[in-house]
Amino acid sequence: MRRVLPLIALALLVAPARADESAGTRHAAWQSCLDDAFAEQARTTSRSYAATKAVSNCREPEAAYLAALSTSPMLDGEDVARMRPALIARARERLIGLPRLSAL
Repeated sequence: MRRVLPLIALALLVAPARADESAGTRHAAWQSCLDDAFAEQARTTSRSYAATKAVSNCREPEAAYLAALSTSPMLDGEDVARMRPALIARARERLIGLPRLSAL
């Protein structure tokens, strides 16, 4: 997992400006979807379950982000498929670690 994440960063830096912008925009859209879905679920369920539901509810933005990454000259479809589990795990960890939402 440690070797995959530097590849992502390198790919985003080396990729042409248009592809980089697309991947960055799609990543932001995926993160926003995850945050919104998590906030909605975390009000009524455990944080772990809310994170799992957020990941499953945001598959479309995730697929768009991964497709944008695969257009990089540094990554191919196999690389993207191999790093997907690490990206999902990091997304879940980030969501679970977010400050608790207050009902007040």
